[in-house]
Amino acid sequence: MPSPSLPALLFFTLLTSSLSWTPSSPSLLRSRLSHSSPLSPPHRVNLADSLLSLKLSETEQGQEPTLDEIEGLNFKGKGAKRGKSKKGEVKDEKPASVAPEVEFYSGPPAITETVIPTISILTVIGIIPAAASWSRQAWVRYTITSRRLRVQSGFGGKDMAEIVWPDVVEIRSVKRLLGDGDFVFFLKDGAKFEVRNVPKYEEARTFILEQCSEDVQKAYNSKGEIN
Repeated sequence: MPSPSLPALLFFTLLTSSLSWTPSSPSLLRSRLSHSSPLSPPHRVNLADSLLSLKLSETEQGQEPTLDEIEGLNFKGKGAKRGKSKKGEVKDEKPASVAPEVEFYSGPPAITETVIPTISILTVIGIIPAAASWSRQAWVRYTITSRRLRVQSGFGGKDMAEIVWPDVVEIRSVKRLLGDGDFVFFLKDGAKFEVRNVPKYEEARTFILEQCSEDVQKAYNSKGEIN
């Protein structure tokens, strides 16, 4: 078997010594660290030396160094400081206040719509209109607020539709007997929204116009109410 060459023996010796080497003291490790990069700037070596000594001393006591201790290390150059945002301090801003929603009316259509159908029950053909009017009283609900108009209808009042006042571009209305009335709202998308037998017609009309834009008010004052 041929004997290994001299370079191979030297490589094997260096490899085994590097794998089995363990520093016997912090000073020996620091000396090796400082000589490992002779071209490094002095302040980098001093910083590494300080960090290493702190790390070794804390490791022997079973503790990890804190950020304040690392900031307090003495090495060439200015002391380390925690990073601070260059921007100014963010001031606590108060949330934008939103006006509370004011409710003008919430309830069924005007009871006057049941008068004529109820009288017509005396005839055979009046039974169906009377039943329809009383079912509206039971299931239909109008809610008029400073933000919207909502209508609940259908069997048991399970259907709901609503509009918001900024979507209204035109209003038409007609006054009925005994103080109630009907409204038709034209929306931006071209749709129409109708509500019938609204109680307190004049008060409701004034309240609704106050929630709409000035253009809607001017258009209504010119040709909105149907006599």
